[in-house]
Amino acid sequence: MANYYLASKTNLDEALKDEDQSIKTEERFDNLLNKSLILEAMGRKDDATAARNQALEKASAQQLYFYGRQLQGQKKQERAFAIYRSNAKKFPDYWTSHVGLARFYSGERATSTKPSRRCNPLSRACRMMQQVNLEKYVKRLQSKDDINR
Repeated sequence: MANYYLASKTNLDEALKDEDQSIKTEERFDNLLNKSLILEAMGRKDDATAARNQALEKASAQQLYFYGRQLQGQKKQERAFAIYRSNAKKFPDYWTSHVGLARFYSGERATSTKPSRRCNPLSRACRMMQQVNLEKYVKRLQSKDDINR
């Protein structure tokens, strides 16, 4: 119900109560982030920032990446790039961190007149994905599992 109230910008007090109840049940990235959006819609910027920071602390590498993509869709490029950079620091060996860095470096190159000498993090992400997938196949083969299923 909280999402409905937030989308319609009505009953925000009720939306906040619903989200707080959800957080009491299980504190997660998505309900903390939603709480921050409700607080922002209520004009409570400091509380919204605190809830968003709490959400970002709980986020997985994949959640951070998709939150960055959401910010880009909202034309909040700089905030998205900050998320991608923090994701790479927090989860340096996760493939979405490298895809996010590729997006960051691509955006940085588009606005910079200096040539970039950085390695391509996207190619590293692809190599990491391939390695993970291959490792899964090796384990399945070792356990005599048919990898075609």
